[in-house]
Amino acid sequence: MSFRQLRKFSKDELLFDEKETRVILKFIFKATDHKLIDSMTMTDTLRSFAQGLLVEAIDASYKIGYVESIFRASANPNQGAIKILKSFAKKAAVHWFKNTKAHDLQNVKVYQFVLDFIATRFRSQLPLFIAKNTPENNFGAFLAYQSPPSHLSQVWG
Repeated sequence: MSFRQLRKFSKDELLFDEKETRVILKFIFKATDHKLIDSMTMTDTLRSFAQGLLVEAIDASYKIGYVESIFRASANPNQGAIKILKSFAKKAAVHWFKNTKAHDLQNVKVYQFVLDFIATRFRSQLPLFIAKNTPENNFGAFLAYQSPPSHLSQVWG
């Protein structure tokens, strides 16, 4: 397990508007956090946090290196997030990632267990946005991804 700091983004590097940022946060965090996410004032720091979480999720998914069949629920509540994920991949700068190459971004995928782990590790930082007590965009956590058995792996993208 190592400490990973989320990538910081300047205002010019932020790719998502308020609505898209909320979709990303709701894609990563559980439904129990959605009311909190809806109540947050949208700031560049919050937009950077969401974009940093998405970069971490994509990069970690590629580092793990799975190539499996995609499981999708018939009533998929995350279609908006998948559209944003694909749009983000087209606009993202390759140097933002440590493990993802340019050709990987053409067909980006994120594993659900990676999202779950990121949500667990960064959930404690959500209330700080309400309190407006956020550190100057220095978000980090100890991360060590452990993949579940392949038949339990859900992939978005």
